[in-house]
Amino acid sequence: MTYVKALGVLVIAIALIMLMSYWAAGRARAALDAEAREKLLAEGVAYSFMDLPDGTVHYRLEGPENGQLVVLVHGFATPSVIWAQYFKPLTEAGYRVLAFDNYGRGLSDRPDTVYDADLFDNQLSGLLDALGVNRRVDLVGYSMGGGIVTVFAARHPERVRSMTLIAPVGLGKLSNERTEMLMRPLIGDWIIRLFGTKMFYAAAADEAKNIPNPGPLLAAVNRQLQYRGYGDALLSTMRNYPLETADSYYATVGASSIPVLAVWGEADEVVPFGHAEKLMELVPQAQLRSYSGMGHNIGVVDPELVSGLILRFLGEQQSRVTSPGAAGKPRGPLARMESRRCASCGGDATAPEIAPPASQAN
Repeated sequence: MTYVKALGVLVIAIALIMLMSYWAAGRARAALDAEAREKLLAEGVAYSFMDLPDGTVHYRLEGPENGQLVVLVHGFATPSVIWAQYFKPLTEAGYRVLAFDNYGRGLSDRPDTVYDADLFDNQLSGLLDALGVNRRVDLVGYSMGGGIVTVFAARHPERVRSMTLIAPVGLGKLSNERTEMLMRPLIGDWIIRLFGTKMFYAAAADEAKNIPNPGPLLAAVNRQLQYRGYGDALLSTMRNYPLETADSYYATVGASSIPVLAVWGEADEVVPFGHAEKLMELVPQAQLRSYSGMGHNIGVVDPELVSGLILRFLGEQQSRVTSPGAAGKPRGPLARMESRRCASCGGDATAPEIAPPASQAN
């Protein structure tokens, strides 16, 4: 009996220690409030902020005001700074470019809510509404961002002109033993609060491998870790967002006439290249460009390559003359599947010239 009592006391003591450490770890980080945002703007590390019903969103918007809008949506953990190298080529080509931090990431708010498909869909649609965007946009989504733009296109096809998906989630299993432990109630929350900062920074450092200048990316990652709620937001996303089960949304896009470009590294160990087969089944009008030896970070390792693919694809939308085929599917070049490097996806002289965006594009 004495042993049982002693064991009970020990369990209670451990539980109290875990509870206190969980609370202390959360309070140790600064709140991302109005004062913090003013300081970030003054320091020149933030661009603009927009208040939406679910929280304040940090965004960057550049390019000619009458240009066709291209919206860049980042992935699960790394903020919108991953698109830094995309602004110059896109804006110089005449496009207006919008990138923003998803809720819980970067310098956007970390609302105390469920991080599910509805939250991120409302964020994207709400931001477009608040910016007065009243015509169709070209969406580009990387990793989880690919899932976000797919959900958006499935729910709001009238607002979408085209989609580019870079190693998109939602097409198959991603979990491993480490993430399965985090999915467990209580223990997962405690692990994230106490050890999440080191875990997430290590993951970002791994993603930054082979990047010519990783300093700005790692600085932005470290900055977002300083504010309260980042780890909690990622954990809620893991538990509530369809990171592995977005088939129905892809199928809806596949039944539409929305042109789709998919870009994938064949050595991707985060979102396996094998998921591309499911994508092509669900979205038969998609063009697939894959690259051997490239991993999940293809978009940050070789932004020149990927931005070039995006520009070429957007140029196709500007010069589309083919009419919809059966069931509203596009015919001609928008319906083909191409893989690896090819004449039409490189930068050689045989590739078709990209048409500049027209100001009256819808």
